[in-house]
Amino acid sequence: MMNIRYFTLLLGLFCTNLFGQTPEKITFKDTQNHYLKLLPKDKPEGILVILPGGGENGEKVMNQINLDDLALEKNLIVLLPTWEDGDFGFHIEQKFLDRMVKDTVEKHKISKDKISMGGLSGGGMLAFTYAERAIRDKNTYFIPNSVFALDAPLDYENMYYRLQREMERNYSDIGTNEAKFLTAEMVDAMGTPDKNRANYVRESMFSYREKDGGNAKYLLNIPILIYTEPGIIWQMENRGRDIYDLNVADITAMINLLRLKGHKNADLVITNDRGIRPDGTRHPHSWSIMDSKECLNWILKHMKA
Repeated sequence: MMNIRYFTLLLGLFCTNLFGQTPEKITFKDTQNHYLKLLPKDKPEGILVILPGGGENGEKVMNQINLDDLALEKNLIVLLPTWEDGDFGFHIEQKFLDRMVKDTVEKHKISKDKISMGGLSGGGMLAFTYAERAIRDKNTYFIPNSVFALDAPLDYENMYYRLQREMERNYSDIGTNEAKFLTAEMVDAMGTPDKNRANYVRESMFSYREKDGGNAKYLLNIPILIYTEPGIIWQMENRGRDIYDLNVADITAMINLLRLKGHKNADLVITNDRGIRPDGTRHPHSWSIMDSKECLNWILKHMKA
């Protein structure tokens, strides 16, 4: 289930990477959003943008993965934005990504063809949305060389009805409260799908009920990789959910559709019992489901292609 993307974020922990490098924090005067930049020791050969999930900041992400360390070893610049401000349609986030990457490209003389991006949950949603708009609207600063995501919700129409089931079951306070908050957010931004379905198709990363997949059709020439952990028993016991309520349903549907349409680089990794939160608790919706080395090798393969 998606977490709200633009909660007021908690203060991040002080952190360094394996090289003992403290990331440079870069701010702009006209926005509360900022980002962390990590530079490799040798000449940079590309950029990796890692997008936090809801309620996270760049520092917290660094403390959960080693993808940034591995990327630095391969001479990639790593950028980790933090969202203090945003909007439901990711338009504010899109403009900030444009600005952040443009500054980095111009300062370090990086090819715009060597930029990969991805993230967990809402971060993955933003990565897909940005890539789709890059092709559909041609209004972004760059077209991602590849996109990866961890357990990202993709279909707003399906999500709406999942949230209604969540509230009806009222199984767990966490799930029910999240469903109430997100439903209000979606209805405020798009109305309800029974009366405003076109809005849901326009904003969704993927639309299962559209024969062409909705906006997913714009990903046909962009390599994509998605990690997801259904954790069905965990979901049943802790949230009262079944497989129809999980992101894995839309994720597998989108990957399958893209492959049927001839996409040669639409990859899916389904994990089991990897999901662990930083405090040690089990949760399938976590950064830990990603194998950082595997993900980086995938990124480098497509960046060098």
